[in-house]
Amino acid sequence: MLDEYQVDRASLNVYLGSCLAAASQDLRTAPVASLRDRFIGWVPRSPRTT
Repeated sequence: MLDEYQVDRASLNVYLGSCLAAASQDLRTAPVASLRDRFIGWVPRSPRTT
């Protein structure tokens, strides 16, 4: 996924965030922190430029 979205990291984060939201609805008893780590925690953060 990183290769596919290498130029548009924001779109990758939006997509994974929507997957996280859906999983949170389906897996109501799963710890939110665990789901967050699985869905968006692995995405490297790029340094902000000002």
